Amino acid sequence: MGLVDIAILVILCFFLLKGVFRGLLKEVCSLLGLVLGGIFAFTFHLPLAQFLQDSFNLPAQLCIWGAFLSIFLLVVILFALIGFVLHRFIKHIFLGGFNRLAGAVFGIIQGVVILAMIILALSSSVAPGAAREKLKSSHLAPPFVALGESIFAGSRSLIGR
Repeated sequence: MGLVDIAILVILCFFLLKGVFRGLLKEVCSLLGLVLGGIFAFTFHLPLAQFLQDSFNLPAQLCIWGAFLSIFLLVVILFALIGFVLHRFIKHIFLGGFNRLAGAVFGIIQGVVILAMIILALSSSVAPGAAREKLKSSHLAPPFVALGESIFAGSRSLIGR
């Protein structure tokens, strides 16, 4: 087992522990907050930036960045609060153990998907040759490359490209 394999296992253990400690509800709310925060920020930052520029006479670039970050952070914080409230509710009805177990499973899935995309990028022809060679000699990296290719192909078909 090489250094790459050990790094993969350590990263997966980190995601497993993160899922156990945070629980499924906090993990899902966090992921939803990031995704929806990005969607809302990309969708609504220009009208908000225009409003800020008209109201406060600030530079356009500052208004655009400020509007984007404000919307993104507001949505992320809102979903973090929702996750916190749901986590407390589940804990009070004695489903905390199930929440943590499901969080561990979700954490592993999240780690596998993130690793698959990173390892796919590192195995591409634009990555340094040394990185590609280390990945080829790894026992755990090839399945992650295959999964990353499947995820990439699936996401391309979803967005129609």
